[in-house]
Amino acid sequence: MLIHVVQSTKQGRTYIVFAATPKSPETRALLAQFKKGVRTVEKRWKAAAARARRREAARAKKARKRSP
Repeated sequence: MLIHVVQSTKQGRTYIVFAATPKSPETRALLAQFKKGVRTVEKRWKAAAARARRREAARAKKARKRSP
């Protein structure tokens, strides 16, 4: 079983490269579990970004209403 993990951070983003030889069932299971975890984190990040965009839009709309 060969597993190679590389993690780097660039401009506030974390990049993780996970490579495994999917020859054994254990490695395949580990890789599937990792990918599932990554998808979960991505969903949370996207949801947080969407909330921030909506929050900023609401602030801008409120500011436009205040200043005639």
